[in-house]
Amino acid sequence: MVGVLIRMKLAVLRNSTTGGRAAWMVTGGVLGLCCAAATVLLTFADVSHPGVLGDLLAAVWLGWALSWMIGPLWGASAVLRAEHFALLPLPRPRLAAGLLGAGLVAITTAVTAVAFLSLITYAARLGPAAALVAVPAAAGVLVLVVLLSRVTHALFTVVATSRTGAAVTGLLFAGLLIVSQSGWMLIVPILYSDVLTTGFSPLFSTVLRAVPSSWGVVAVEAAGRGDWPVTAAALAGLPVLGALLLLVWAATLGTPRRSRVTIRGGAYGTAPARGPLAGPAGAVFRKEVRTWWRDPGRITAAVVPIAWALGTALLPLTFGAPVLLPWAGAAVAWFAVTSAGNLYGDDGTALWHTLTTGSERADVRGRQWAYLAVYGPVAVLLSAGLTVWSGYTWAWPWVVAVVPALLGGGAGLIAYASVSALTPGPDPRRRADAPLEGADATGPSYVLFWVGILPAGPPLAVIVTGHLLDVPWLLWAGLPVGVATGVALAWWLGDRAAARLQERGPEMLHTMRTGRPPPPSSVGVARSPLGVARSPLDVASSPAGVAPSPSPAAVVASGREVVRVLGCWIGGGLLTFPQGLVPVILILVGADVRSWFLAMYLPPPWGLVLGVAGVVAGVALFTTAIRATFRRAVDGR
Repeated sequence: MVGVLIRMKLAVLRNSTTGGRAAWMVTGGVLGLCCAAATVLLTFADVSHPGVLGDLLAAVWLGWALSWMIGPLWGASAVLRAEHFALLPLPRPRLAAGLLGAGLVAITTAVTAVAFLSLITYAARLGPAAALVAVPAAAGVLVLVVLLSRVTHALFTVVATSRTGAAVTGLLFAGLLIVSQSGWMLIVPILYSDVLTTGFSPLFSTVLRAVPSSWGVVAVEAAGRGDWPVTAAALAGLPVLGALLLLVWAATLGTPRRSRVTIRGGAYGTAPARGPLAGPAGAVFRKEVRTWWRDPGRITAAVVPIAWALGTALLPLTFGAPVLLPWAGAAVAWFAVTSAGNLYGDDGTALWHTLTTGSERADVRGRQWAYLAVYGPVAVLLSAGLTVWSGYTWAWPWVVAVVPALLGGGAGLIAYASVSALTPGPDPRRRADAPLEGADATGPSYVLFWVGILPAGPPLAVIVTGHLLDVPWLLWAGLPVGVATGVALAWWLGDRAAARLQERGPEMLHTMRTGRPPPPSSVGVARSPLGVARSPLDVASSPAGVAPSPSPAAVVASGREVVRVLGCWIGGGLLTFPQGLVPVILILVGADVRSWFLAMYLPPPWGLVLGVAGVVAGVALFTTAIRATFRRAVDGR
């Protein structure tokens, strides 16, 4: 049974891991190996207190276990899903054991196994007996974290269909993003405390070792001091707890079909609209607002940017730095683009109604207004409240100029990206229970994350010019420039999105129905007045000599090209913002915050030159990445 499932999984991976997906897998594997190597190197640290190294290793292993538990909640589910085998006449414990064996054959498992070698290197410092105990202990914890991942995912999907569960999913996902990008802010206070010399407090150390992921550390430490009853208890606890988790997982596999929660409401949004939202666009607006409020996937998408922005802005307060508080609202407007950049892909084949009624333009405009209604008030309130809290009066011209530019630019970007970079996903009625398990739009979302900050360029340029020329009124001129930039981008990109939807709507529908790009012969064919492609007989009777334009989805980028473009996006983001724009702003306003901003370690004139050079280099990398990313979309028009 286990061998069959392992061969099935390898066959699926062999046939599906190509191009961009392979590049993302390799990139994740390399980053994971770097973290694993750091975990192993930790055990070679020279510490004075005997319990410090064990405390740190137990804390790091707890982090690995939490990453396994949280990972599947935001889309990193197993290749072989349990529902694929729901109708097979197999005992559920046997099926769970087979899926567990297949789950151990994965890059993530291999990376974690490398990290867990740290237990062996740590035990070698305690003696030969501890080193021998470390081998089964590390293997037992590895199996345990895989089981924890599967059980957590299975149990969470039971509650994730509700709106509350979807909001919790968004909070967990945002928390994982914050820890991965800014977790160093939590480590800095520890490094400057006495923990590295005296160890954690006895209470914290005891609680940390009581966690199952630390039982391996407990076993080797007990073996090192000759306490064999504790060693035996820790080693025996791993398979016992693993067996219990396996039975819990098997119980969740016993229901072949789980009914989804149906959320009903009152007459919200049924009143006739007046003003700019009347007519077809107003109907789409009301439908979209209800979807944002009721669909678990949309609720998760709405919570993530808000939680991420708040966490990112509040985290520096752990060491008394309120420097990011004024930017919380701008961060909401910035990150919201990544959550709403695949609206048509998330709606599935519902696009059919839009195409057959010829309401493409109204559909785009209604979605843009709904996007602004969801994120706009939150961004404005957070900007005002947290700027007042921070006490930074110098931040007001920057905030009031950047937020409208990011909101309007985001409304345009989400419309255009949803049409030009559509990622097909399951229809809502066939969607998996976890809200984040839908269309795999990781690549486009990452691109939108960096493109989404570009609308802030014009107002920031005006404000920086005002600082350089020491012209006070020019600082506040960023407000009308920001508003004009946001309105212009929202209108222009929305218009482009509507035109592209009218032109390529049938091909988008084909992609969403089948998950594959349309055949080249169907691209650029004549359409009926309703916008739907005519029959093959009509296509065959079209004038000869007109070559169909290539489908942008039909062009598959090579793995090398994907890695190159990904490097441009990452390098452009690092150079433009944390090593360019941010230190330039800090130098201009006279803030004394060094952190990891290289330009802040130089005298102000040279630091300003280095920051401007970082912006120029980052923009150059962004230009290369944008051209390569959207070349297929441009060629397909």
